[in-house]
Amino acid sequence: MARVPEIPGDQSAASTDVDETDHFCPGCGVRRKLFARYPWYFCTDCLALAEDGEGRRLSFSNAEIFGGFVWRYADDPQLMDDGSTAVICLIRNREAIVHEARFGGIVAEPLNSFSVHLLREEKILRLLRGEVLAGARKRLKPCAPKL
Repeated sequence: MARVPEIPGDQSAASTDVDETDHFCPGCGVRRKLFARYPWYFCTDCLALAEDGEGRRLSFSNAEIFGGFVWRYADDPQLMDDGSTAVICLIRNREAIVHEARFGGIVAEPLNSFSVHLLREEKILRLLRGEVLAGARKRLKPCAPKL
């Protein structure tokens, strides 16, 4: 949020002071640094609470050092899926989309957030309920051994 200081006299010379921590996690409300590209991102503590529609905890990472997106179940880390660019899941009972951040790393946002439209719909995997969830689980494959 920009704050304009009160300056007596000519107001045209007033400058703005931007508070770089003016972001609040939509899951827990903790104050974080604002990133214009992801204005409503979940904090890392809330991201760690991501789960599918049946309450099973999820884990996310980059596929390799140069990026990519991988999701897996936290209780079965030997199986993973690297064929999607994003996952729709629940964070604190709120629908969220988790995807690779622009310059690496993983970011989670509320489903209705600004940057969702930048993702290709056909590569978004929905882990919410029913047949869609069952189909998503079939995509899991053993992790490749690290060299």
